[in-house]
Amino acid sequence: MALTNDEILLKAYAAYNHQDSEALLALVSEHVNWPNGTARLRGKGALRSYWIHQWAEIRTHDKPVQITELAPNKSVVRIRQVVRALDGLPISKGWFEHTHQIEDGVIVRMDIQSVATATPACDSG
Repeated sequence: MALTNDEILLKAYAAYNHQDSEALLALVSEHVNWPNGTARLRGKGALRSYWIHQWAEIRTHDKPVQITELAPNKSVVRIRQVVRALDGLPISKGWFEHTHQIEDGVIVRMDIQSVATATPACDSG
């Protein structure tokens, strides 16, 4: 039985948080379109390289707190993000919305919107 969009997204966040690039790449299309700051990454190879580089520098944990379906193939995931240095010290935290487009059971595009400005870990907010 095929996974629902919510199940695909929850599996993707779990794989990301466990730094399991192979499980994560299995959930995206061959020609996935993914954000990287103001640029866009295209394809599984670019995404794999991006994650390997990112995970070598920081530890990011994205906790999905709400999934809202916008259309049958588009959902917004509201996340609570905590970024830590490799030694575990907090760097920042914030709320974001990730808009995912899903086609044929895989994620084909993701976009990020900031909900609230990420705060330095030393702030109490």
